[in-house]
Amino acid sequence: MVIAYINGYHGRNSKVYDRRLTLHRGVSNPITFTFKNEDQKAQDITSKTYEFNMIDSESKKAVLTKTLSILDDGSTVSTKGDASTTITEGDLLPLNAGFYNFAVREVKSDGSREVTYADTGYAAAGSIELIDGAYPEFTPSTSITNFTTTVDTKSLGKLSSNIDARPGINNNKALHTIAVYTKDFTGSLKVQGTMSSTPTAPSDYFDITMTDAAGATNTFTSSTAVTNFNFTGVYHSVRFTWDNDPDNTGIVDKILFRQYNIVNELDTEYNSDFATCRSK
Repeated sequence: MVIAYINGYHGRNSKVYDRRLTLHRGVSNPITFTFKNEDQKAQDITSKTYEFNMIDSESKKAVLTKTLSILDDGSTVSTKGDASTTITEGDLLPLNAGFYNFAVREVKSDGSREVTYADTGYAAAGSIELIDGAYPEFTPSTSITNFTTTVDTKSLGKLSSNIDARPGINNNKALHTIAVYTKDFTGSLKVQGTMSSTPTAPSDYFDITMTDAAGATNTFTSSTAVTNFNFTGVYHSVRFTWDNDPDNTGIVDKILFRQYNIVNELDTEYNSDFATCRSK
């Protein structure tokens, strides 16, 4: 008999799946399991394969299946019997908030599945609550592919149109992310914001410094890549400006812009072992 304990929870004959997993849309949710025998001794699972199944409580059909990553290396005591998975924001995107069931099964070499139990009473299923709102949720990305050459004194040379930054529903903690797609590009890029609803002059804009960046100007050298940046704050709109260094003919091919809107400002503490969030 093998029992799958949620890591960090102990108690003989306790139904560990009664500790409901709480998953949050808009973020990644890491979960770690410890596999023990009925005497609560961690088992060697180095050669095992396990899968996590999230099940619709009404249709009884699996809506998500994840293969667990085995953390047990066969020698480290602290990770003996441990396996983990991360339920990503993308995994949860097509699912409605509400209640689900979950189960963990061992996948045998012949492809058959064997249930692992939740407790010494042979319970085999646990419950999940999928929650909206406690964490940021993202809106679909905006793709910016058109850049015009301009004499705007705040521009580096090539400039995008204004992109709505949705100030009416954001607050100072609002997170904005961009993915910059470059091809053989050597040059500089800036993100600029405005608080004006009808900006008409270069002076209406100000430079935005990215999180952890040394300054507002971001430089690239012979870059053919996708480079990610984050910034926070409230803006009526944002725009993107870039230009090449002398003799460089590379380009910024496109920029994807995404916003995560804080819809609930709870001060939270996140416990990665249990994948739960509680307000302080």
